Amino acid sequence: MPTIAILPSRLIVTSIVNSMDFLGLTNLADKLLSDCTSDSRKSEILNAKTKNFYLDGLKNLEDGDLHGAVKNFSCAMEINPDFAPAYNDRGITRYKLGYKLLALEDLTTAIGINPERDKYYNNRGFMLTRLEDYPAAIADYSLAVLLNPYTGKSYFRRGTIYLKIDDYVAAMADFDSAIRIAPDFGKAYFNRGIAKYKLKDIPGGFEDFQKSAELFKAQDKIEDYHEAVAKITELWY
Repeated sequence: MPTIAILPSRLIVTSIVNSMDFLGLTNLADKLLSDCTSDSRKSEILNAKTKNFYLDGLKNLEDGDLHGAVKNFSCAMEINPDFAPAYNDRGITRYKLGYKLLALEDLTTAIGINPERDKYYNNRGFMLTRLEDYPAAIADYSLAVLLNPYTGKSYFRRGTIYLKIDDYVAAMADFDSAIRIAPDFGKAYFNRGIAKYKLKDIPGGFEDFQKSAELFKAQDKIEDYHEAVAKITELWY
């Protein structure tokens, strides 16, 4: 049996912000249009201002200013209530702030505005999974796969839910699809290894755990690597 050297672990610290305060937004569109007379000019200004607030929100996210991001995305939506990307990104930001139900509302609004974007279903599916609404999450990932069958993460996330609810055959099928799309997807190999082990395919499970460990090591994903090594050790040593 091959020996895998265990690399030094790496500490990851996650900071969660638990408060939010961005009250006092006004009707920005009315202010911006007070001196405008041309409909085309109004539309041009609205589009530019919406884009500017949205880009500022993205910059806030990049800088780690979650409150500022929420405020700028809200301003973009105040001007253009049908601007789906702002709802999507405000939903993601609210989720990071701990406001999960508000985040879910934003994603649902984004989907209502543009039901053809697979990433909106993926994002809402992720949130529904964290809220342990597994049937709804599976439905969202299934719609994401229908809209875009070439994204391995959609299959992986749906497969992980199937794994949680002990539907190992369905989980295997999704992890197979994820690996077919992304052959270097270490976590898909790892989770498929668990599904194989649950289905009594011990050699197949070991092979997948070995493959995941090799990929994690090559990709410098140290914590995932340690987890794969621990699983190999648990099963075989």
